[in-house]
Amino acid sequence: MIIQCPACKSRYRSKPLPETVKTAQVKCPKCNQQFQVSQEPADENVVDSNKQTILVVDDARFFRELLLDLLEGRDANMLTADSATEALNSLEQKKVDLLIVDINLPDKNGLDLIRELRAEERFSNLKILCISGVYRKDDDARKALHAGADDFISKSFKPEELNARIDKLLK
Repeated sequence: MIIQCPACKSRYRSKPLPETVKTAQVKCPKCNQQFQVSQEPADENVVDSNKQTILVVDDARFFRELLLDLLEGRDANMLTADSATEALNSLEQKKVDLLIVDINLPDKNGLDLIRELRAEERFSNLKILCISGVYRKDDDARKALHAGADDFISKSFKPEELNARIDKLLK
């Protein structure tokens, strides 16, 4: 599970608490603040309808968490999915404003997912930022845009560049 220090906002991966333990006291290694963590998971399915919603789709958990950290200051609901199937389930249940999708997904190519979404009228207003660490050539960006993505960025982006592109898409 991921825990976050309420004082310095540092995030850490921790083993889940044993089922018999409901809360635990934790000391942040960065700022030495002590705080309590709970076994009860936050309900990621609850979204504030007054905020925009961003869905991050990537099979690499590390990269999903990295994006969440980079986008933490945004006043937006953040959802994640590790596959095209999970992304489609989220899109069926929630109104998503921006989809950030990796090209390489385990169950379906990200470009195929984009084409599938663009073929449906109900997703016509969905903004899509395609992202990839493998496909970096200009031709790959053109393929993503041709599939229906609104923008493409390599995973070797600078945080400022990512945020600028997201700002542009969510205007």
